[in-house]
Amino acid sequence: MTSVSAVRSRSPWSFAALVTAVAMAVVGCGGGGGPKDPATAGPKPNDGLQDLKTLLDAVKSGQQKAPKSAAEMAAIEPMFPAAGAFIQNGSIEYVWGTALASGPDAAKRMVGFETKAAKEGGFVLLQDGTLKEVSAAEFGGLEKAKP
Repeated sequence: MTSVSAVRSRSPWSFAALVTAVAMAVVGCGGGGGPKDPATAGPKPNDGLQDLKTLLDAVKSGQQKAPKSAAEMAAIEPMFPAAGAFIQNGSIEYVWGTALASGPDAAKRMVGFETKAAKEGGFVLLQDGTLKEVSAAEFGGLEKAKP
């Protein structure tokens, strides 16, 4: 085993590197040890809408059926956990039984949205697959898709 004096005698830089390495190992590198802001920690409702889009992409490709109820959503929630959790806790709303579609009107119809969007603005998932942040006024100009 090498003693500290042997390392110090080889090079002052080796000793400094050893001291720095030990200090970093004990103290850490300062990468995120402080408190986290709850508003920025974890998934957000727009993540739930993105997960809902993934589900509806699977519906469009024939791999999945569009859920027509909360019970049907609960059955597939393990495959789409963010969508399921935010629908269940009421942060986002899904228009049951709807799917993605194409055409000019699809960009004006919502299949999912943040429940706060009507009053405060928020994210919407349009029937053409676009995830978009809108104001409350813009939300008022959109319609819900029909199953």
